[in-house]
Amino acid sequence: MPGFVGVSDFVDDTKEDFKNPTISSFAEKIPQLKKTVNILEETIDFDREGLSKLKKATKAIINSGNSHVENEMCLVRALERLGSVALSKEEPDIGAAFLKFSVVTKELSALMKTLMQSLNNLIMFPVDSLLKSELRGAKGELKKPFEKASKEYDVKYLKIEKEKKAQAKEVGMLRSEVYPSEVADEMEKERRMFQLQMCEYLLKFNDIKTKKGIELLQHLIEYYHAQHNFFKDGLKTIEHFGTYIEDLSKKLQGIRAKQDEEKKKLVDLRLLLRSAPDLDRNELLVQDKNAVYSLHQLQGDSSHGTTKTGYLLKKSEGKMRKVWQRRKCEVIDGFLSIFHADELKMPTKVNLLTCQIKPVPDDKKCFDLISYNRLYHFQTEQEQERDVWISVLVNCKEKQLSKAFQHTTNTNLNPSLQEYQKTLIKNVQLLPGNDKCCDCASKNDVTWMSLNFGILVCIHCSGIHRELGVHYSRIQSLTLDNLTPAQLLIARIMGNNTFNEVFEATVGDLKIKPDCSMDDRYEYIKAKYVARRYILHTTTNSQDLMVDLEQGIFNADICQVLQAWAEGADLGQSLPGTRFGETALHLAVLQYNPCALSIVEFLIQHMNPAALNHQIKTSNDDFRSATALHLCAWYDRRECMKLLLRIGCDYTIMNENGQTALDIAREKKHDECVKLVLLP
Repeated sequence: MPGFVGVSDFVDDTKEDFKNPTISSFAEKIPQLKKTVNILEETIDFDREGLSKLKKATKAIINSGNSHVENEMCLVRALERLGSVALSKEEPDIGAAFLKFSVVTKELSALMKTLMQSLNNLIMFPVDSLLKSELRGAKGELKKPFEKASKEYDVKYLKIEKEKKAQAKEVGMLRSEVYPSEVADEMEKERRMFQLQMCEYLLKFNDIKTKKGIELLQHLIEYYHAQHNFFKDGLKTIEHFGTYIEDLSKKLQGIRAKQDEEKKKLVDLRLLLRSAPDLDRNELLVQDKNAVYSLHQLQGDSSHGTTKTGYLLKKSEGKMRKVWQRRKCEVIDGFLSIFHADELKMPTKVNLLTCQIKPVPDDKKCFDLISYNRLYHFQTEQEQERDVWISVLVNCKEKQLSKAFQHTTNTNLNPSLQEYQKTLIKNVQLLPGNDKCCDCASKNDVTWMSLNFGILVCIHCSGIHRELGVHYSRIQSLTLDNLTPAQLLIARIMGNNTFNEVFEATVGDLKIKPDCSMDDRYEYIKAKYVARRYILHTTTNSQDLMVDLEQGIFNADICQVLQAWAEGADLGQSLPGTRFGETALHLAVLQYNPCALSIVEFLIQHMNPAALNHQIKTSNDDFRSATALHLCAWYDRRECMKLLLRIGCDYTIMNENGQTALDIAREKKHDECVKLVLLP
């Protein structure tokens, strides 16, 4: 390197200067020595930065490793507890298996703990010591003694040079420079200090170089051996455990077969009991654990209307104290506007479509408004006013929801529906697998949705879907088309991953890539959706398929329903576990759970249109020859009714009592259902 003085050259020049200072050329090399120190200092700065990052990464590994060990010990204790409980319940094979897994996990955890200790002792401690000793301090700290000696040398040299030039001028001579050899004796003290500090600096640099180079690599070699022992001992433990695993797998197959047989008997018994003539199916469903869910938990008094302006007491969210503040509030077009004390400020708008209204049981003047990101507490001045405000809020929300699910698509959505629509689309895009195309896995422009499957595809695959025809896939754009909440129902619970668990179960290496040709793309998508070539057939018995479909409806499992349909189950056929010929649609209409509406939409999209008006045959006078629309009117399933009316179900069909769905809705005083049927 130009201008760089090596250690050997420095030592030789210094020794020569020490013996013969007057003829030595050391003074002429001082500028090069200064440059050498600056170069070495830059190297030290790079080393300090690199070692700091190495320390940080090593510390993170040690912390995560120790955390892993702690979590494994929690797992060990949980396995031991499960094993003890199983043994106490006279399940010796299950209990022994849990205990065996706890022992193996504990052994592997001990190996990990030892490895983390080795990493700390071999890498972390030496690096930390080096950073806190030789490399301690700010940038340039190490060369300060050298710089001091260098500065003293320069000051003394300039002083002597000035004196020599002045003496020459006094005798009438002009002297341009003073040679170092002339002042060698006078500069000896400063030169020796310069050489000493240079030597000290090079010694420190040599120590740093050794510790961050040779010694660190030796420590890494030792850590490599520690890792080798970790994996070798872990492999021995697993191999020793492998024989037991093989025996356990055989035992578990036998236990599983026995439990499956018991489950099948219980399922058959449940289906038999559910079909009993004296059993109220709706009451049974209400008692189900999911019965707490309903899109309409509150019913508003329609006489109070859908708009209101007035004053409410709102509880502030201050950190120090919470007080009730009187605020002007306005309900209109699906929003609750809460005005500030300063009326010049824009009011806070809360979208009612994304909120729940809940009365406070212990205070007849208070009610809560629960949005997706905040809880609002309100209080009225009179008890009667609370019921009025709640009715108006519920009525306004119902009105906007009806617009969202109405038969025709409204291209001019009001702000509340637009916000609700954006929220739904965002939630759909966050479902597992929806960040890439369902067919080719491309991550570019995945903004096209197949409405009847609830999946997202890229722009290239969407073109192939359109070529297949709407009877296979109905493609719309998330950004260009104005999708209604009803059109997003299936997509809200499906997701690309769930769909491909069924439709790409056996695809293997045949799945296309994002950069494939359009011909390959067409052949693959046609095979996937038209021929259903990549699904896994679980049974060849059509009766078993219908049983699977029925269980999927009861369990609100869209994946199980999709699997049954993909294998060829007839969605319009009467289910085997029902006594009066109910179809999957009849059963789905009666469900109380968050997925019920989406499953109803899936059935509507994929069943034979003629089966939509299928009439059940029952001995119950109320339900003789009832269609799914009759059941909606009877049980006030207004959301399901909207979907059925939108698809074109015949609301003029009469049951054996001569009643249409409209007649039943009027008889049961389900006003919203009446409005839906009469809606033009």
